[in-house]
Amino acid sequence: MTPVGDPGPFSAHLGFRVVRADAQGAVVEADPQPEHLNGGGILHGGYLSALLDSATGWAVHGAGPAGMVAPHVTLTTQFLKAGVAGRPLVATATCTSLGRRICTTEAEVSQGGKVVARATGTHAVIVSGG
Repeated sequence: MTPVGDPGPFSAHLGFRVVRADAQGAVVEADPQPEHLNGGGILHGGYLSALLDSATGWAVHGAGPAGMVAPHVTLTTQFLKAGVAGRPLVATATCTSLGRRICTTEAEVSQGGKVVARATGTHAVIVSGG
């Protein structure tokens, strides 16, 4: 299991908290604020995408060897419902396959028990010294 640590400067700036990251997946939480809304008054898609990006990244780190770096190659996001500020978000993600060079992930973001967005992704696998 990869220890859960600092979510990184960008994720910390957005207020993301890594709750769990292990071989079974990752859980990342966030408390969206008014500054995370778009001009229409709902959560900005970029905010939700960043949360999905972070959750899938942590799922890969939890599943892979220590020292692995796994930047996204693709992230395909589907927005299902409008998210709002002031209500917690919970992102859950899993690493669905882990190869020597590429791995795949799935994730969803829920708010109030309803899925607001989901994503699939692929990540490059980069291991130190390899």
